[in-house]
Amino acid sequence: MSRPKTFLLLASLIACFVAHLAAPLPAIAEEPVHVLATGVFATALQSLAPAFEASSGSQIRVSIANAGEVAARVVAGEAADVVMSSSAGIKTLAKQGALAPDEVVIGRMRLGVAVSAGVAMQNLGASLGSTETFRALLLSADKIAYIDPNGGGTSGPFFEKMFVSLGVADAVHAKAVLCKTGADIVKAVASGRATIGMTQASEIVGADGVAFAGYLPEAQNLTTVYSASIATGSKRAKAASAFLAFVAGPSGSDRLRRAGWDVAP
Repeated sequence: MSRPKTFLLLASLIACFVAHLAAPLPAIAEEPVHVLATGVFATALQSLAPAFEASSGSQIRVSIANAGEVAARVVAGEAADVVMSSSAGIKTLAKQGALAPDEVVIGRMRLGVAVSAGVAMQNLGASLGSTETFRALLLSADKIAYIDPNGGGTSGPFFEKMFVSLGVADAVHAKAVLCKTGADIVKAVASGRATIGMTQASEIVGADGVAFAGYLPEAQNLTTVYSASIATGSKRAKAASAFLAFVAGPSGSDRLRRAGWDVAP
């Protein structure tokens, strides 16, 4: 091969190599912010996550489990960025070094009653007005769905103690539909496997196939403070912090109230 042809070939190869180096690298998509939350947050997160994504450009991936499972998964090292659970659970995980110590309080939640959509609500609402009428409701209902006391959920052990205090434990046990999550309770009522279901109000409000009959009487209710924190091993701590600020901000608080939360103004 002549020198001019060799030179031209080398020049062409060098030009191609330089052009390849100068070409922009393909964009690397950021990992989504992984939110690990208890079922009490499920309904609110269905609107909170898309709203935050639209305003921030960050993606949110939500995993839902009961409180016991959330704690176990965090301790086992699951790669979560934001953890949302009861304030007591968040504090425990923070003491163990799994979460940042500065929790963000989200709001308070009370227990409510679910009935099948279309059921006449007037008499049922009256049954939730006092301890006596609520006790009568528990005795008259054919099947009652609630969280399994041994399943790791927040409300299960509370219900068990409450049934004992009302003197209806044996009667309720005989017709209990024990569930792992609030979503399972809603499904049991919607399908007709349970006459009524009792769980955190936010797991009932807006759920398909059921109606929210009301809150349990104050003397038989449980108010739980829920909060959130960032996992110490989070690789997206900045975006996670932005998400928590959005949830606790005006737009997030409005969505939480519509999902059955008690949120301070």
